[in-house]
Amino acid sequence: MELLDRYLKAIRTYLPDAQKDDIINELSENLLSQIEDKEEQLRRPLNEGEIEALLRAHGHPLIVAGRYRHDERTLPSASN
Repeated sequence: MELLDRYLKAIRTYLPDAQKDDIINELSENLLSQIEDKEEQLRRPLNEGEIEALLRAHGHPLIVAGRYRHDERTLPSASN
């Protein structure tokens, strides 16, 4: 599934280095499960357009990766 691989690769570029492999494995399993569920429901393999729609519904790679980023930055104090 070339489209899925490209999607996961795009997400990977925005992930924290220490967690890239774990997060991509988790996302891959989740997305493959969604694809399989949909194929079972339709009783046929999904075409590329249907896979693309599923990935679009999942979110832009930057936004998906942002769900896994835990920046420790805080706003400056207002009492300066």
